[in-house]
Amino acid sequence: MPRLLSRRTFLLTGAAIGGTALVAAVGGVGYLATVDVEGLLGFVDGDHAALNAFVTIGEDGRVVVNVPRTEMGQGIHTGLAMVVAEELDIPFDDRISVVFPTEPLPAYANWFNVLGVRPEYASGPAVWLGRRILGQLGFISTGASGSTMAMWHPMRVAGAAARQMLLAAGAARMGVPADQLTTVEGFVRHEASGRAFSYGELAREAAVLPPPQNPSFKPESEWRLIGRSQPRVDLPAKVRGEPVFGIDVTLPNMLHAAIVHAPVFGAMVAGIRNLAMVRAEPGVLDVVVINDRQVAVVASTWWQADFATRQLDIEWTPTDADDVDSAVMTGRLEAGLAGEAPHTYLDEGDVEAVFAGGAGPVVEAQYAAPFLAHACMEPMNATVLIRSDGTAEAWVPTQSPIAVRQGVQRGAGWADVQVGSVTCNVTMNGGAFGRRSDQDVVAQAAFLAARHRGRPIKVIWSREEDIGRGLFRSQAAAQLRIALGRDGQPLAYDALVAAQSAMQSIASRNLPFTPSPDGDMLTAEGLDKGHYTIPSRRLRSKNVPSHMPIGFWRSNGFSFNTFFTESFVDECAHATGTDPLAYRRALLRDSPRHLAVLNRVAEMAAWDTPMPPVRGRGVAIEDCYRSVVAQVVEVSVVADGELRVDRVFCAIDVGMVINPDAVIAQMEGGIIFGLTTALMSSITLEAGAVQESNFHDFPMLRIADSPEIIVDIIRSDEPPGGAGEPGIVPVAAALANAIYDATGRRLRSLPLAITQTTGERRTRRVLPAA
Repeated sequence: MPRLLSRRTFLLTGAAIGGTALVAAVGGVGYLATVDVEGLLGFVDGDHAALNAFVTIGEDGRVVVNVPRTEMGQGIHTGLAMVVAEELDIPFDDRISVVFPTEPLPAYANWFNVLGVRPEYASGPAVWLGRRILGQLGFISTGASGSTMAMWHPMRVAGAAARQMLLAAGAARMGVPADQLTTVEGFVRHEASGRAFSYGELAREAAVLPPPQNPSFKPESEWRLIGRSQPRVDLPAKVRGEPVFGIDVTLPNMLHAAIVHAPVFGAMVAGIRNLAMVRAEPGVLDVVVINDRQVAVVASTWWQADFATRQLDIEWTPTDADDVDSAVMTGRLEAGLAGEAPHTYLDEGDVEAVFAGGAGPVVEAQYAAPFLAHACMEPMNATVLIRSDGTAEAWVPTQSPIAVRQGVQRGAGWADVQVGSVTCNVTMNGGAFGRRSDQDVVAQAAFLAARHRGRPIKVIWSREEDIGRGLFRSQAAAQLRIALGRDGQPLAYDALVAAQSAMQSIASRNLPFTPSPDGDMLTAEGLDKGHYTIPSRRLRSKNVPSHMPIGFWRSNGFSFNTFFTESFVDECAHATGTDPLAYRRALLRDSPRHLAVLNRVAEMAAWDTPMPPVRGRGVAIEDCYRSVVAQVVEVSVVADGELRVDRVFCAIDVGMVINPDAVIAQMEGGIIFGLTTALMSSITLEAGAVQESNFHDFPMLRIADSPEIIVDIIRSDEPPGGAGEPGIVPVAAALANAIYDATGRRLRSLPLAITQTTGERRTRRVLPAA
């Protein structure tokens, strides 16, 4: 477990340089009052005063905001800095900078993601558990669309508390009551006398004051930043090409490594037939087997290492999966659906009695989805340096600093490197989608760095290794049933999904224990349609293990279950002769928030306007990540069944919106990501091995193929919800429903189209060629 640094050690070792601040325990409204300022005397790193765990102010008035979440293109550094700036009452300009504090401090632990308790409402045992257990472990992780949900309130308290401390310092400096002072544009002002002091001038005095237990917030009527689009703080540097991504890391005396994994997961290295020849390749310094399962080549440059790996003639041991192909896996899923003793997540009403009663027709359907890779634009990489004294430093585009520290220790040796001695540098990353929360790549780099102490080792997986030998979203299948009443409305809903447990697979690689696959909510999320009024509901799952390593994947179970369920709702609507939109409106009669989102997207798409021949539109809605999102997709099916996605309309209630531009961007990106996977993404198996290897056979949606995307954000009084993943969730179902509307053909398996290549032209067919 990571060792929590003492406060004095933390400061003296320089971890606070650049604005990292005090130790605080994130809890309820008054959590900043627990900050212990003993021994700090107001200053961190000389000219920077730390007012709390998240806000540091320099003598020049510049404000450093500590945002302990990875910036992965989602704009989280901008959004959370806006919250601080709003409450601190400073302009959102170049006077604000953002850093990612990676020290394992309780202030930065996102226990919200584990406990599911919003910090603004947290109290009692939840606060204690989050602060004293997960906080002490330094659990910092970015994912599950939870950054804004988890951090907007702590950041708001931090900004408000810092402002109140600055007012108190100003009052002491001017000898007037604090209630006679105001703040504006980074100054504390006394209107009666005209005197004013900048935050930089007052920061020293403010930092030694006790933080207020319950700082008062600015009323929404006075907000100047929150709810108004602001430019991204990271974009100017990106335009200039300045940010360092993991793959860009360059260090003195650095070595480079490429990795070869077994073609079939589970195989071990039996031997290398041409080891001497590969070791003699130009620039090669080392060829080594890692954990009996991978072969690494270390060289002076990565290109030399990669070339040498391609020359390796490796003999792999046989495995039980050598005869497994995609058809076998499909058969296993179908057997899982037909098998006994599935795990039950929810059983409300009397589902079996309703089905047995025969009150009305029963609609049944079976759906399927394939394995999927993450295919991040930046391939997997990590750089690790292990020094002779056992301390280590890592440069990784990661979603979780704790995973990096534990991965370094795991790779280098538990006895040789202590987690608390690992310095973690989180670089920019080119896409993550859950993939960069695992320890595998950093553990490989640490293993090699331990063999070459004193020299940093940068490991880069080739694109082929990344797509074909990485981590995957589980293949899945579902059997859905609905019993309809005489009015066509559902009386009972029965959903059974078969998939591989993501949590069990993730834990088997990264944790000292492996949980039971039963009850894995990542498998079931998206099955429950609690926002629809259905008297009896039953949700079940069946774990179908495989040799494939499964990981977090952008929107996880929602990515396939919402396709299953929202396609099925459409089938029920058509079975009753009801318009799919009207059918959903009836189902949402007791869910006004969801109904408002559905009505808005229908209005945007002019749903009641007839579509011309060979064109169709489809709708889908989901409640996910504490947001509600609905989409309408319009398609055209032209000659020989070729599909064109014309427009996608998206309405989302994401709760209170901090930066509207970021929400719109996340919806647009999520929709394109979802269309890619819905139309053309599939990982297939032959003789146990993944067949896809690069973008020629695992393609991405190109700019020329992207539809017009129109996004509208619903005004909401709910607390902030998630935005990083909801955009993906409904799009496959809405697309399938649009295809049915245009063609009368119901597609129940992803990907929705047969991808064919003719010459240099790629077509996506939804109907057999004429």
